[in-house]
Amino acid sequence: MKRLPQALGIRARLWLAAALPAVLVTLALLWLFMDRHERNLAEAVADRVRANALQMASAAEFGLFVGDRQNLQRQVNQLFESAPELLGVAVIPADGQYRVVAGKLPAQLPPFSDEVITEFGDVLTVSVPVHYTAIQMDDPFALTPALRAGMAPRGLAGQVVVIYDLDKLRGQRRDLLIWAVLVTAGALGLASILSALMASSVTRPMASVSKVVEQIGLGHLHERADVEAAGPLASLSRGINAMASRIAMTQEDLRQQVAAATRELRLQKEAAEQAARIDALTGVASRRAFTERAELEIQRALRYSQPLSVVMVDLDRFKRVNDTYGHAVGDAVLVSFAQALMHEVREVDMVGRLGGEEFAVLLPGIEGQEAVRVAERMRQAVEARALTVGGQALHFTASFGVADFDGVDVNLPGLLARADSALYQAKHTGRNRVVYADDTLPAFEDTRPA
Repeated sequence: MKRLPQALGIRARLWLAAALPAVLVTLALLWLFMDRHERNLAEAVADRVRANALQMASAAEFGLFVGDRQNLQRQVNQLFESAPELLGVAVIPADGQYRVVAGKLPAQLPPFSDEVITEFGDVLTVSVPVHYTAIQMDDPFALTPALRAGMAPRGLAGQVVVIYDLDKLRGQRRDLLIWAVLVTAGALGLASILSALMASSVTRPMASVSKVVEQIGLGHLHERADVEAAGPLASLSRGINAMASRIAMTQEDLRQQVAAATRELRLQKEAAEQAARIDALTGVASRRAFTERAELEIQRALRYSQPLSVVMVDLDRFKRVNDTYGHAVGDAVLVSFAQALMHEVREVDMVGRLGGEEFAVLLPGIEGQEAVRVAERMRQAVEARALTVGGQALHFTASFGVADFDGVDVNLPGLLARADSALYQAKHTGRNRVVYADDTLPAFEDTRPA
């Protein structure tokens, strides 16, 4: 189970961080305000009751002195009726022989004292002493001895007791409490709203930035954080945007490098395949390329019953050329020879070098006799060629063996073997000629002269 701080979201934590201090301060201020205001109310009530009691004590001094109970009763009644909150008013002489009372008094009254007594309980009780006041006169003989003897300088004549009902004070306290609670609740509500707005002002940009980071993590490098709406997270948003841009640039660089490397590999592969399919010296098709094309043409001839011919070609006495003039001249002869063959064929035809001075020509759509005529043109073109070596013309010739696809030999080796048999006959019957392979040509072992 998660602990509370871990279970709370970031918004709730920010709200608590902003609202909790405000709540505590508001409650503390509420308590201080209530305590102070309550004490002020109590002191104000006590001051007013003491003022009434002191006023009554001053008025009752003469009545107590002369024992005028009727006048005292009238004064007590006037004070009692002037304030509805008064529960009782009493004037009690010092000897306690009688009480002048208006309203109700508690059973236990404060004792006589020279000091003003204020007691808070269920009711407010204020006891004020009444003293005789000595009268200063210019003629001391104006007083009779009896009057002078009865006057003490500050003698205690009695006390005035005022009982005040605290229900009104309690009502004021209750109203004050209700008002304070309402104000506090409003303040706390406002603080909560402001805290929520503050938390939202932080969490909303955080959520937006977090979403952008998540999208970038998923590979969407075009995503960007809104810097203007980020508020306090503007610097973080700019940093994330810069990071995403650098990652995107790096990824784009890597993509371009991979694409360039892929293109280079493809070009190298194509070049390698081209090199494997083209004879590097003569520029005609290699043995591999010629074999693949010839097999396809055989399949096409079988499927569509189309004619197909093959011409095997071999340079006459090529070994003597190499031995006499060197391999460089021999290579030049091979190049010139291949050019002569290429010049006499169509675009759909293929000339291939099978090895050394041995070549083959593939003639799709051409029957045997037509292939013989093509081979004759090639023979004449080769015979007409000459290279200048050491100031002298070097002529060379070639022998040709022609075979057409008869539907019996349905594979390339058989077709090439028949054409090679015709080439063998051309070599052994004088070279520099064309021989067509037919059923009269016997099988042979390759012992042809150079």
